[in-house]
Amino acid sequence: MDTREFPPTSAIAALFAEEIGLAGGSLSDTYNDGERLLSRSILPGKYEVRAGDFLQPGVALRASSSQVCVHPYVFRQICRNGAIIAHALQSRHIEASEHESAEDAAAAVREAVRTCCDEEAFATIADDIRSSRDRVADVTLNLLPVLSRLRPEQGTQIFRMIVERFFDGEDASRYGLMNAVTSVARDIQDPDVRWRLEELGGGVPVGKPPAPELDGFAAEAVVVR
Repeated sequence: MDTREFPPTSAIAALFAEEIGLAGGSLSDTYNDGERLLSRSILPGKYEVRAGDFLQPGVALRASSSQVCVHPYVFRQICRNGAIIAHALQSRHIEASEHESAEDAAAAVREAVRTCCDEEAFATIADDIRSSRDRVADVTLNLLPVLSRLRPEQGTQIFRMIVERFFDGEDASRYGLMNAVTSVARDIQDPDVRWRLEELGGGVPVGKPPAPELDGFAAEAVVVR
């Protein structure tokens, strides 16, 4: 049995903070229980997607003992919603089993973080999001493939919340749906469910839901009222 593992999540968190600092950014949110690390960061710069509506670039990282995922991340300044862009070309999924040592795996994580700081990634993401303002959203098609993998009562609750916010927002575009999804994510306390919703929101503008990796991530959501 292959028992190769990453360094402890505390060490991954430290190297993530170091690389983000070298890029001129800072950590914005971190959850670490010793087994799971979910962290988001903000980088300098901003991208206007419509008048007065800016996205700030960043990087999101999720780590366990066996896998680290690193993705570009955007933070909508006007409402403080975040979206994880898991489909981006710069996204990286790093398996500990693919590296000879924990040190080699950690070096791969550093390189992944640097790749996700690429300005070209965010220029493309901003263009995709601007274009999504002209595309009508199909709520069922965009949401059900992901939410159906949650426990029925949980998926139903979250689906209802997203739909309510989508129609209250009076924006029928994919951009409006993205913002409805990420606003619900912002109000979810469970770190794994919040992460999955931010991935879902990040895929809505281009019609790319996140991969079905929900095993172990369907903990009960606790909604902040």
